[in-house]
Amino acid sequence: MYLRCLLVPTAPGIDATRQLDTALRLGRRLHAHIDVSFMAPGPEHVLAAMASLVPVGCATIEAIERGVREAAMESEAALRTWCEREGVPLASTGERLDATFVTWTELSGEVEPLLTLAGRVNDLLVVERPDPEVPFTGRALDTALFAVGRPTLMVGETVPYDLLDHVVIAWNGSLEATRLIGQSITLLHEARRVTVMHASTERYEEARAADLCGYLRWHGIVAEAVTLPIRDGTSVGEAILAESARRDASMLALGAYTHSRVREFLLGGVTRHVVEKASIPVLMAH
Repeated sequence: MYLRCLLVPTAPGIDATRQLDTALRLGRRLHAHIDVSFMAPGPEHVLAAMASLVPVGCATIEAIERGVREAAMESEAALRTWCEREGVPLASTGERLDATFVTWTELSGEVEPLLTLAGRVNDLLVVERPDPEVPFTGRALDTALFAVGRPTLMVGETVPYDLLDHVVIAWNGSLEATRLIGQSITLLHEARRVTVMHASTERYEEARAADLCGYLRWHGIVAEAVTLPIRDGTSVGEAILAESARRDASMLALGAYTHSRVREFLLGGVTRHVVEKASIPVLMAH
């Protein structure tokens, strides 16, 4: 499976620079194009949220529509500046299927249905790590993981120059991790180095790292198997991030929310810890 279509969702007030940098570095390696989708609520959605706060009239609707147009123009202008700086074409379509270029799309409505439909006709979604101060980032990651059915790359604080220099896979044999591997074989094949890391927990014997390494070898991917001991007082998520940093990982890959999301919220879990603490890009699938 080729990864030719990368989706970067953005919204009013969002600085998408790190998402764009990430998508471009991958796009040039994978010969993929990048679709930047600007998602803004329509006047009816804004009005529904404002109804109990202020009187609604024609002037209010016009102000909302004007604000959305201005935000879209500002975001598109920022994208044009970025494209010029990075030397990547901004076009409606590319001349070659294997060319790397950027397209701009404006969508109106609620984030969840817009991103669900847009994501399903792309190969990989590139989103920001959730910021409590920016609701769009959390909604985008949740939708990407739970509704789209495509791999999601969450961008952390650092965007390595070569994201595929060293990919560390956190393997536990789960359905979610299996889906991620199946959908990301092309990306893993491009990696300079791959390490399969298996945490030594009570379920360790159910799926060994060496088994996945053997499978990857059939796809031309040579991976190193590593057992990660879990010390008392250290969570699995914390141990995975620490070992990934020690091994200079440029990207972490793991199945997301192998336990129920409610359980992770109440009791903590690997995905929750990684989402909150990871500084490098994290490739996930649910």
